[in-house]
Amino acid sequence: MFGNYLIRISMRISSVLVRSLYLSVILAASTCSSLYAAETKEGIDQQIDKILSPAADVSEKIVFWEVPIGNDKAIPLVLIILGITALSLTIYFRFINFRALGTAAKTIRGKYTNPDAPGQITHFQALSAALSATVGLGNIAGVAVAIAIGGPGATFWMIIVGLCGMTTKFAECTLGVKFRKVDADGTTRGGAMYYLRDGLASKGEFLAILGKVLAVLFAIFCIAGAIGAGNMFQANQAQEQFSNSFGILNEGWQFGLIIAVLVGAVIIGGIVWIARVTSFLVPFMCIGYMLAAILILFVNLSEIPSSISLIFTEAFTGTAAAGGIIGAIIQGIKRGVFSNEAGVGSAPIAHSAVRTDKPASEGLVALLEPFIDTVVVCTMTALVIISSGMWNVKADTDKQINLFSAPESGSVVTTVDAGTKFNLSDETLTHKDVETGEEIIDWYKVKVFKKDSEGWVSANDIKLRSKDGIWLTSEAFATVIDWFPYVLSIAVFLFAFSTMISWSYYAEQSVIYLFGNNKKIINSFKVIYCLFIVIGSAASLDSVIRLADSLFFCMVVPNLIGVYFLLPVVKSELSKYMEHVKKIDGSS
Repeated sequence: MFGNYLIRISMRISSVLVRSLYLSVILAASTCSSLYAAETKEGIDQQIDKILSPAADVSEKIVFWEVPIGNDKAIPLVLIILGITALSLTIYFRFINFRALGTAAKTIRGKYTNPDAPGQITHFQALSAALSATVGLGNIAGVAVAIAIGGPGATFWMIIVGLCGMTTKFAECTLGVKFRKVDADGTTRGGAMYYLRDGLASKGEFLAILGKVLAVLFAIFCIAGAIGAGNMFQANQAQEQFSNSFGILNEGWQFGLIIAVLVGAVIIGGIVWIARVTSFLVPFMCIGYMLAAILILFVNLSEIPSSISLIFTEAFTGTAAAGGIIGAIIQGIKRGVFSNEAGVGSAPIAHSAVRTDKPASEGLVALLEPFIDTVVVCTMTALVIISSGMWNVKADTDKQINLFSAPESGSVVTTVDAGTKFNLSDETLTHKDVETGEEIIDWYKVKVFKKDSEGWVSANDIKLRSKDGIWLTSEAFATVIDWFPYVLSIAVFLFAFSTMISWSYYAEQSVIYLFGNNKKIINSFKVIYCLFIVIGSAASLDSVIRLADSLFFCMVVPNLIGVYFLLPVVKSELSKYMEHVKKIDGSS
């Protein structure tokens, strides 16, 4: 009785969430329309940002509750859980993330797969669909944010998270296939919600009840995470890069409206269409982006050794803007997991559609994701930013300005053109706001990027870029090829587009789990999902990334509880598959 009561409560919460999503879209649209009609000084983008900012504040405080570790330092509990899980699973499975790379590669080619096995897509298509959700702007903008806030040392911790996260991804995707549902028409339904409900059901009455509650909570969080991380963040950074490069669609909502229409046209087709689109886009995107990064690194070849040295030095000494070494660790883990999704529970949804009768086969394929996504792509981006020197650039100007010998002195040191970038020193001139008591910076002491010119500039004459992730990466590429931001804009658009359509599928599966295969509810959600693309494009990066992080990391706790309890199942499936592999290899 008590278990059924908890389940009813969880379902009621999910119903409230969906209604809240409807309400938030209506409220945002209504507010912005009325403000626009009234011709206020602030545009639609600014008003949308005002709506999102308080939500980001509240959600960030709840999800990233911090554990004090002494000396006024603290680490969010959810990041501790993710880090410990990744390391412990790597040891538990005896470093399967390194031992099974060859087997994983052969599995992708279909060597060990029964062509008549249940499922909808191939191993390669499943990997592509999942990579399209992970290889996105987290690799381009997210890495830059990590370095800007956590320093170059954040790169080291991202790599560690990627390597250990391979095992976490293996475990959760094995479970995703093991407990998936195959409909009469061959359509698959899978994900963390199914192994939480059905997997824990075999562990006793209490865990059966807990599993049902956790499954509902995960589905709710997955919908929210898809809207935040898989949608709004992607749209936000794609819009910024596009408008910065081409100087058009500077109003974010206009760009978002166009992308929303394009995404809507694809997501109506479901997983098969998504797999077809992403299996074409993902290899093209990855190869193109990697070739460009290699070109930049070749030009900056002499800076690579010092860049690598800086990554290791800063990882353990840390001059991060937010907390030294602790800041580097936090940003490395946060952006690494945001990028590769290991432990979040989202990837099993895509991998569950694979054509196989051996669950661990897809688990081994899935462990390649964090390696490709974080260890390879994120590291390349980080080296581009660090070797170019852009990692320490914190501001630029969009007009011709003077640098002065002292604040308000009138003595001009030099004049710089629009587009000039600056390194900021610790010296500033401030005043205290009478109403809030907050220290407001009026003047900054700056050094012109890659030049010896120094001086003071008014805060009104420069734009701070410490959290503008996509701008930082774009300008790092531009230090070698000045027209490359235009090419990057196309790549960013493709990355964002593929991520948004894949996350829409994740959210759709969660909606189906909560409400059944109700076409009206599913199609209504797809409309809501597309509307949030517009909202994400219009808001500021600060609000979007804080909200996206919070909604995204909510999925971790219910997912990892299930993974821990079901580890024996994963181990058993791995043993069965490795025996199958030995038989195939022995007979060939």
